[in-house]
Formats: sequence, C-alpha cells, structure tokens
Amino acid sequence: MLLLLAASLPSLLGSGPAPEGCVAAPTPKVNMRANVARATSSPWVDSNAARYIRHPEAKYCVEAPGKSSALAAAEAFAYGVTAWIRSADGSADFARMLDFLKSLPPVPELPAMVNVGVVDDGSPGLTELLNLLARRNLLFKVLKTPDPKLQVNVTGPHKPDPSQEAYEIRQKVGDSKRLLRVYGSEVVVGHLTGDAKRVRLHLLNYSPRSVNGVRIRMLGNFPKGELKLFGDPKAQLVDYAANSDATEFTIPTLNEYAVVDLAK
Repeated sequence: MLLLLAASLPSLLGSGPAPEGCVAAPTPKVNMRANVARATSSPWVDSNAARYIRHPEAKYCVEAPGKSSALAAAEAFAYGVTAWIRSADGSADFARMLDFLKSLPPVPELPAMVNVGVVDDGSPGLTELLNLLARRNLLFKVLKTPDPKLQVNVTGPHKPDPSQEAYEIRQKVGDSKRLLRVYGSEVVVGHLTGDAKRVRLHLLNYSPRSVNGVRIRMLGNFPKGELKLFGDPKAQLVDYAANSDATEFTIPTLNEYAVVDLAK
C-alpha cells in the first residue's frame, strides 16, 4: 500500500483564525546557550519531534516566521502529523519546501524504527526526557505499557535530572546497537522508518545555516541508497559503505531537510 503524501502535507495558515482544535507548537530552531563547563555557547535544539511522536493524532499550528516556515513544514511532514504553518513573511520559503515534499517518491507505509519504548505515565519530568531523547537521536516510541520486543523500555519514576536519565538510557542501548547515529553535528535530528528490506531516513537541520560533512551510521546492510536534498537536486551520498552490520555514508552539505531511501 502506497503512502499518499498529500495526506500529510502541511498547509500554510494565513491571517485568519486557527482551525478548531489546533494545538499550538513552537517554532523549530536552535538557540545558543552558555555552556557553564566550557564558558562557550552550545546549541540547544528547539524541536517538535518529541511532541509529534507523543501525540501523532493531534492537529498542530506552528508559528514559523521567515525561513523557519520551510523547516516547520519539513518537520511536520517527517513525523506524519497534520499541521498548519503560520508565517506572515515566509510564504515563499514554505512554497519551496512544499514543492520539494511533493516531489519525493512515494514509499510503502513504513513503521517507525526505534530502540527504546517510553511508557507515558504523565509525570512532570517525562516531557523533557522525551525532548532530550529526540535531540540526541535515541530513537523511541511512546507506549501505554512496556513492549517486550524492544531493546529498552523506560518506566517511571523518572530521575530528577532528565539529562542523566537520557544518558543512562543511551548506555543501556549501547552505541553499537543504536539504529541511527549522526556524527559531525549537534543540530541534526533523524527520524527512521522502515522494515528489513527498506528504510526511509528523515534528517532535519535545525540550524539557520547548512551543516557540512554529516556522517550517518545505520544498523543493517543496505547496499542501495538515494539522497533527496532540499535545495540541491543534484546532491549525492558520498563515502558509502554497507557491510553485514551497518551502513554508513556522508551528506556533504545538509540544508534544512533531506530524505535518504535505502534498500537491500
């Protein structure tokens, strides 16, 4: 069964009122925050990924001025949610992204690929924990009860420090068993869908600038890989290597959004 891309395409919301029942979502972006340990600035990704994973059934309205409208559209599309993007000065950027999304080849409807299941107990610390898991590319899904098929299941009570808990979850998974690893950037977030034969990887760059030399490692042997990069129709994957354990490649320059389709 082919996934109908139009069903999940975002819409541009004009000056009129938001649709009834629309849940407000913040602008996806990067904030530079002081790092106390190093007395420098470190990127803090403001992503809606965890919000969309936790409540995929909701309909969202995203405030996204200017160029951020393109990223907001890509983010909603990548996670398959219904979204309206409000952007008084970003209609041209939104239109370019919408054209790119429409140009993507349709694929079979594929489930999310994750290492971690998180039981949603509604506890106060869970929201920030989910945000940290998403930003650190620790692929997860939200559950009502633990899933014995998953490598790691997370239940409450949660630690007072969500960052420490996210680190411990990463240790339990083990870097060698992570389905997805992103090297060379702290501002790129991935979302992976697929099965044993083919996968689709969505990569979102939350920085206002392009990121150079993004290296990807994915578990599984996928000899065929094709890149679709927003803003550069001729871009290709480089240094591609697939073996029995994992597939690795580099995207020389990553703009706001890229899709990589891989197959056996």
